Amino acid sequence: MTEEETAKAVLAVPERLLWTVEHGDLEDLHKIFGEGAEVWHNTDDRMTSVEQTIKNLREIKANATEFRYVNVRRQRTPTGYVQQHELYVKTKDGREIHDHCCSLGTVVNGRIVHIDSYHDSAATPPIPGRKPGRDWRHEK
Repeated sequence: MTEEETAKAVLAVPERLLWTVEHGDLEDLHKIFGEGAEVWHNTDDRMTSVEQTIKNLREIKANATEFRYVNVRRQRTPTGYVQQHELYVKTKDGREIHDHCCSLGTVVNGRIVHIDSYHDSAATPPIPGRKPGRDWRHEK
């Protein structure tokens, strides 16, 4: 495989991830992430499993009338990709959330094995349906 073909294959993985989160069956994230993969968020400095990520996304989407990624930009890195995006969510009570994020993903054998996600917490209001002070990203 040429370097260009490798880059296209690697960049197709985060593209598939966002499409699946936005439009698909969240259970398909098990096929996109590698076994034991975790996601780290700067907002709480903790790792989140794929199972917990699916649960969190389900709850956020259940409280949303609109959920989409906009202004997506990504580039290949030696170990995977870097991606900037904005998640736009309109909640059932009419609030709008613009979550600005930069993620660094590691891809091995066509699957994501790790993501470091840096969210602009100052620009993002509380997630709908969550009580202040609760560490909801890590509930079991």
